[in-house]
Amino acid sequence: MKKIIQLLLGIFIIYQICACKKIEEHTYSSEVTINSISARFVGTEKYYQGEISGNKISFEVPIYASDVGELIENDLSRMELVASLPIGAVITSGLGGIKDLSKPTTITLKAADGTMQDYHITVKKTGMNYTIGLLEFAVSKIKSPVEYQSAQVSPYNDGDTITIDVPNTTKDPLDLTKLQVRIKLQPTCSISPNINGTTVDFTKPVMIKVTDGKGTERTHVIQIRPTKFNKTKFTQLWFRSAENLGLTRTNIKSFALGNNSFYIGEFEDWSLGKIHVFNADNGQPTTKIDQPTTFAAQITSDGSGNIAVTTKNDFGKGYEFWRYGETNTGFDKLFTFTSWDPLMVDQFGIRKTSITGNIRNGKSYVYTTMPNGYYYTWELNNGVPLSASPKAIKYDISKTGGSWDIAMVKRASTAANADLYVSWYNEGANENDGKGSRFEIQESSGVTYQLNPKNHAYKILAFDVFSINNDHFVALLTQGKQADSEARLVVFEITDKSKLAIAPDQPGFEDLKVFESSPLGISTDMSSGDIHVKVNGSQADIYLAVTAISNQSSQNAGIRKYRMDYLTE
Repeated sequence: MKKIIQLLLGIFIIYQICACKKIEEHTYSSEVTINSISARFVGTEKYYQGEISGNKISFEVPIYASDVGELIENDLSRMELVASLPIGAVITSGLGGIKDLSKPTTITLKAADGTMQDYHITVKKTGMNYTIGLLEFAVSKIKSPVEYQSAQVSPYNDGDTITIDVPNTTKDPLDLTKLQVRIKLQPTCSISPNINGTTVDFTKPVMIKVTDGKGTERTHVIQIRPTKFNKTKFTQLWFRSAENLGLTRTNIKSFALGNNSFYIGEFEDWSLGKIHVFNADNGQPTTKIDQPTTFAAQITSDGSGNIAVTTKNDFGKGYEFWRYGETNTGFDKLFTFTSWDPLMVDQFGIRKTSITGNIRNGKSYVYTTMPNGYYYTWELNNGVPLSASPKAIKYDISKTGGSWDIAMVKRASTAANADLYVSWYNEGANENDGKGSRFEIQESSGVTYQLNPKNHAYKILAFDVFSINNDHFVALLTQGKQADSEARLVVFEITDKSKLAIAPDQPGFEDLKVFESSPLGISTDMSSGDIHVKVNGSQADIYLAVTAISNQSSQNAGIRKYRMDYLTE
């Protein structure tokens, strides 16, 4: 009984204490001010900060997703918003999800106490990021579809003279007083005088002024230089950096060129890495696919829309040859050169593979090399090899010394008497030590023709051969001896094999060497860089993979696309 009385007394005391205090009522905030708000395009990472003025919110975003090459317009109907709101406040329509901001939009903020506030959002496209200005300046003769541009590509500096070579022949004489002009500027940039689409007199150099998206004005002088007729004309169409391509590595060892896409592998040894797929026209990413197996090392194509991935012989893997088709999607393994084959050597498959013919239909040939001075070849019929074990052939020891550091072999065609194209590189002490790279054409009879080594840089890292109108060309990716030397694209016409020996100071050299790019602003190492050419009628599109090694800027690595127009008088 005593305990019950004590308990009741305690409860009474607590009640009296609480009764003496005023009960505080909880109040809800009426704050309806958005602290900050940002927007981004769906699928991208960069946010654009909104400017808040009263109940108005404005954004400025770039017109285009890319700043070079083929510009792709940003889609205002697919945007995402993030905002900092007062405690307890919400956007009545919800803040998440995809928002259409292509037209002025109203959102409503509801405070914790139910107070409402409308905010009116507008998005303006701006060109303030476009600072290159002039992208292209081209001229053409009256009633001629052929355009001529400078070998120098944008960006152009203030005060630059842009020289354009235009053929002047008896069959098609050049009239400098009447040249049609086509100009391509970046968005929001302007030119004065605006001579785009007009006929201009170029008997004297013409001065233009270009104002970029930030208002910076640059002066350029356009000069036309009459030349003799050249059957080739080269233009750089675009450059996509490794960052633009979405790659995680800047060391592009090889890539494959299909009919509509090109493929870059970021391979792994013990897991399945990704093969990045890109639109061949504009270099934009389209999708990713898994590498077919572990220890994948190289990727290439057969020129008929079939892609091949090969492995390296590491940890007993052997050399596996996998096929993937742009229209016949999915990988299938065509053969395995096993690790226990008597011809197998360690790390086989680390060098580039070349394919001639269609690896799905008819006859085809596969070639690869190793540093031991051998090249290895397989013959396939309808994708089936005559043997999984290759033929191993030692190249001319008197020329290579019995080994090579890097080498590449490619067959001209599937014909029995087809030529072989061979390049190799042996490291030397300096640029003039007689070593370095060589490029040869070997006929089926054994007769060889060597390109004069004075015609290219110390290293040939990769090459591809192509033909238009029965004229044959080789495109080389070359580099000086040093690892930090800048690479260049060099193209030779090799129709007349006897002319390969012509040196730069000899007559006829201008007909042998038809193009050399400006320095590509990159460096590469012996295992990196690649080149593939696709011919369409009288045009050849040259895709060039360049790389930056660990001590160089990653922005220099990527894919360049050049176009060679084959002209007739």
